[in-house]
Amino acid sequence: MTHDFYARFPFPLVAMTAQSLAVLWLAGETNDLPPGWPDLALLEDPVARFDILAQAMITKHLERARSGTRTQNGGYRLWVEQRAQAFFQQRRAWMQRLGLEPVLPDLTYSPPGSWALHVSFTLRQPYLSRDDQMFHLLDNPLKKERVFKIPYVAASGWKGALRSAMRQLRGYTTLDDEARDTQMVRLFGNVRAAESDFVAGRLTFFPTFFDKARLEVINPHDRTTGVGARGPILLECVPQGAQGDFFLLYVPFGPFGQSDDDRRAGIADDLHAVAEGVRAMLTTYGFGAKTSSGFGAVEEQLAGEGKLVLRAKLAGETAPTVAPSAPQPSELARYLESPTRLHPDLRREDGTLKSEAEYQSFIESQGRKYGKQEKQLYDKAKKWWEQEEQTQAQQTPTPAPEPAPPEPSPVTTFTFRTLSELDDVAQRVATRLREGGAL
Repeated sequence: MTHDFYARFPFPLVAMTAQSLAVLWLAGETNDLPPGWPDLALLEDPVARFDILAQAMITKHLERARSGTRTQNGGYRLWVEQRAQAFFQQRRAWMQRLGLEPVLPDLTYSPPGSWALHVSFTLRQPYLSRDDQMFHLLDNPLKKERVFKIPYVAASGWKGALRSAMRQLRGYTTLDDEARDTQMVRLFGNVRAAESDFVAGRLTFFPTFFDKARLEVINPHDRTTGVGARGPILLECVPQGAQGDFFLLYVPFGPFGQSDDDRRAGIADDLHAVAEGVRAMLTTYGFGAKTSSGFGAVEEQLAGEGKLVLRAKLAGETAPTVAPSAPQPSELARYLESPTRLHPDLRREDGTLKSEAEYQSFIESQGRKYGKQEKQLYDKAKKWWEQEEQTQAQQTPTPAPEPAPPEPSPVTTFTFRTLSELDDVAQRVATRLREGGAL
């Protein structure tokens, strides 16, 4: 399908004049279609237009399609500067309405000891990545979500960045060092090629989406002469100041036969290590491309309230007791004493309904007249009694109640405003997990 798409709109094969005008139309600089190429009107989506314009890389119009002229911005650069943000925001709104953006996982039905982390961050340095798109006007386009085409950090990218940060914190220089670390294997898993001893990691990562982009310009220089080796290179990036959300889920499955104390200690150690690694990844080592040059780092102060959610009963914590609410009496009919019992005036000693003659005699013995209202009340009571008898006849014996399930572990939320506070919160929670409680 991709090749059919490019074959339908063969930019390099049309006349040179049509190419020049097509650059302007595809980049959104004009609304006038190039003469002789009416099929371009089918391309309504900006992403599809730039996919076709990417064919300019084998024509003399490449630089014009990338960034315009020396005196005026144009092409892809103009779109990024003036229209990209509105486009990305619209696409993110679509994803949110479809429920496709990550949210903090609900741990109510997760295994005891599970925890989730949400960090809302602000970029201190631009974020760079490399897209795997077949054709693009830029040498280094941002990685974009495959369907909605908005910049993002893939879940696999977060996993690799955190793994690398934790390796560097521990001073590991080879993969063998990590393979011997049982905690690293427990968190991230091991190589799938190891079929007999394969372990899936306890950590689950989620993508992060952005709605801003910018073009950075770098000028490479020859190391010997110091002269520019080639013209300026455009790097597409998520700019400094953009905000994003990092989500992480930890589920402590296996090993079987482990004692509760050992299990709690393992969860506590993992929580402390991951929190330390997340802070180092975000503030020191960075994520994405060119992290050694300082790209992909975030501010210490969070963009919003961070959350650590844990499903476990911690040491020194008592489960909240909820007093049962008193039943609210419903308004009973006049012929009833309770929802399942007739009024004493209308029932015999054995609880059954009196005959109408018996009820009339009772009313008259009270010095009252048996009139229309009394007659209507008896008819209602009789109708209710007949329905009650029919219901009881159809009812099957009630089975003995099953024993109540064990009380689930509570879900507790801890908040923090900085990445340093995340470290402190994780350490306190880990200490309380080691001291006892229940999973």
